[in-house]
Amino acid sequence: MRVVLVGSGVQPIPPTGYGAVERIIADLQAGLIAAGHSAVVVNQVRHRRMRDEYPFAWALPRLLRDIPYDVLHAHSPVVANRLAGLGLPFVYTSHSRHWFYREQWSHRWGYWLERRAVRRAPATIALTETLAQTMRAVVPSTHPLPLTVIPFGVDAGRYAPAWDRRDGRHALGVGVVAPFKRWELAAQALRGTGITLRIAGPTPSPQYAASVRAAGDSVELLGEVDDATVRTLFAESDLLVHPSGVEVLSATVLQGLAAGLPVLGGSAVRGVVTDGVDGWALDDASAGPFVAALRERAVALARDPARRRAIGDAARATALDRYAWPKIVEAHVGVYRPVARTQ
Repeated sequence: MRVVLVGSGVQPIPPTGYGAVERIIADLQAGLIAAGHSAVVVNQVRHRRMRDEYPFAWALPRLLRDIPYDVLHAHSPVVANRLAGLGLPFVYTSHSRHWFYREQWSHRWGYWLERRAVRRAPATIALTETLAQTMRAVVPSTHPLPLTVIPFGVDAGRYAPAWDRRDGRHALGVGVVAPFKRWELAAQALRGTGITLRIAGPTPSPQYAASVRAAGDSVELLGEVDDATVRTLFAESDLLVHPSGVEVLSATVLQGLAAGLPVLGGSAVRGVVTDGVDGWALDDASAGPFVAALRERAVALARDPARRRAIGDAARATALDRYAWPKIVEAHVGVYRPVARTQ
């Protein structure tokens, strides 16, 4: 099968730094090729601004003109709606937090585009059952939406533990340093524990970054780092903290599982980790109890190397069993077949 994976025109694929969706697309391409399919990425980056999606989408007729394909797979609502307007069948995967988080007008605009893309797609892949249920509830349709729940995968070879370099004193967070990630709660939870919180990700707001540092007593904001550095951080850390309350499915969490890290988070990791097995999805309805629970779990893990290792082994087993790319690719191909155009 010949598959064209269409990017957003915002970040390069594979990403040169921060870019979770772009990494997912690159890994899906590699998985499809390994399974014997043709997979081409179409993406054209201008200035790495979110609004660059629009000129990229407008250029798609030209960019697709000479590429033979059976299936188009879009990962951006702007691209998906452009393909629908051109009358080109496509598979759509939504990665947007706007299904659950809409505080600004731009979020509400993104939410409208998402619903319109799902309504117009011949097939939609929802990354979680929670997202699929939300789509069914809010996207108007006269017939059942063609939805399939398929998570993305993780390359457990790329994210692997370095057990001999772990000492119980380092917690890792990966993602943009922005308020919706709630990094200040993780910093508060680890304050006074002797555990250093290292966060790898861009820091668009100096004010918020300063508030995160002030919330803890050992917080290192590393900024946007390259892929090799991220892999080293996963390998050497002792646990992954993921306090975000608004995620569809976090690539960071899957990478943490693959690296054998116990995962501590809230509602964003529910359904991904199993409490007491490979991490904890703690009640985060109120900040105070959430911070206290994060602290309790982190301190207990720091003091018990055998427990850290047992949960880390279970985390890696979860990644290998549930999120290995060959299984994820096979599920994608099952969605592609009914949409593939006949030649």
